[in-house]
Amino acid sequence: MRKFCLAESPLWHSKNFKWMWTDILDNHIYEVFFETSINGKQERQIAVSQMVSNLVELVDGSLLVSAEDCLMIMDSKTDRFETLASLPHSELFRCNDGSVGPDGKYWFGTMEKAPTGLHGEIYSLDKQGKLVAQHAPIGIPNSFIWTDDFSVLITDSFLQLTFRVSLKEDGKLDWANRAVWLDLSATDCTPDGGALDENGHIWLAIWGGAAIHQYSADGELLDKIQLQALQPTSCAFGGANMDTLLITTAIEGLSPAQLEEYPDSGKVLQHHQSVKGKTMPNLEL
Repeated sequence: MRKFCLAESPLWHSKNFKWMWTDILDNHIYEVFFETSINGKQERQIAVSQMVSNLVELVDGSLLVSAEDCLMIMDSKTDRFETLASLPHSELFRCNDGSVGPDGKYWFGTMEKAPTGLHGEIYSLDKQGKLVAQHAPIGIPNSFIWTDDFSVLITDSFLQLTFRVSLKEDGKLDWANRAVWLDLSATDCTPDGGALDENGHIWLAIWGGAAIHQYSADGELLDKIQLQALQPTSCAFGGANMDTLLITTAIEGLSPAQLEEYPDSGKVLQHHQSVKGKTMPNLEL
């Protein structure tokens, strides 16, 4: 069974009825149709010229791909890439997590490839392709879970904190007045990527905690999915009934003893849930 170094960005591609994800450190996008085994031989891999961290489905079925120094559009029929927007940072940086907001914009973050501090940035991209920096210093940007039209949960995994951030009337984030929503800084665990269910509850991958946590909108821990993978990176709802949770994990930095203790590390996992995920908007460009 295949293991991934740093699997990320699980995506349910609603138009083509398939799961997709990336391996950031392996420069590949992976896909598998829903009817087949997620770790079987049916998966298809697409090579990318640089690290690829985040995938977003566009309304026409193509993909927005966040890479190291740019955002690209991948044609779903030809697998060809076209640069949409270049990013104003050096080769020491790359993109990380992101999502489409209720405002129709793509919101995402950048980070140092080897993080040393809060040197990353958060950006928005509108329908016209205009890239706007939010002046939001961040170390490792993750989550980007919109809980309503004017509020988003953004994790800084470098700080082990998840913030609730409001959207101002001018369409920019009120980063200066962000509030701590989840604080794991006193633990060995780090909030990472996540998803929203139809009841408004938040599901977060807990890197270092071998679990997916379910939280209320107010940050109360409601439930856990215990894993045999120490470093889950993200999760997404999808499938025929939107009640399957796809979980990406990583083996990056794990010792042989940890890999033995957590044998599912590096795998992409499926968990059937009793709740459905909230359908996320596709990006229109």
